[in-house]
Amino acid sequence: MEAKDYLSPDVELQELLVKSGVHLGAKIKVAHMERFIYRMRPDGVYLFEAKKILERLNIAARFMALFEPQKILVVSTHVYGIRAVQRFCEVTGCIPVAGKIPAGILTNRTLKYYVEPEVVLVSDPRYDLQAVVEASIARKPVIAMCSTDNVCDDIDLIIPMNNRGRTSLPFAFWYLARRYLIERGEATPELLSSLTIEQFTAQPVPGEEYQQII
Repeated sequence: MEAKDYLSPDVELQELLVKSGVHLGAKIKVAHMERFIYRMRPDGVYLFEAKKILERLNIAARFMALFEPQKILVVSTHVYGIRAVQRFCEVTGCIPVAGKIPAGILTNRTLKYYVEPEVVLVSDPRYDLQAVVEASIARKPVIAMCSTDNVCDDIDLIIPMNNRGRTSLPFAFWYLARRYLIERGEATPELLSSLTIEQFTAQPVPGEEYQQII
């Protein structure tokens, strides 16, 4: 095999990330996100650097690994994030809110679906604003997947990425699930090889789009 034909696992992962469109931002940028931007394409779309995206996903995984999965709330109201969150929580044991966010889930102890996590992960602080606001009131740290146009108020850890793409969100949750299990010491070669991005991409059964498992 010639040297030029060999790709390291890291390079292959970055290529898969780019193929999934995770590095694509918006045509708008905000001050909070400027430090993460790599460059701007001729058509005005801002881009993130693949290596930095993976670095932030790794940081998020290490931080989340400090907590038991039952103490991690994972939220997505975006149509492309619903199945990704469901599968992520099936694999890791975290608490999913996939679809509609029940009002008071983090702030009203009288509600039957009230939860008290130690950390909250959201796929988009704009779509998942209610979860971000309630986490702030409850004084819980928030990890957020953010594009170039996301305002990052009340966000403690930013993962810069395309957080609205059909393939980018499944990639991010697939990768984060693997890293979380590795950091927790719960990953086996068989388990890791059994996890595919397609499992995080498949659409839920009709009628389950706004069902959360709590």
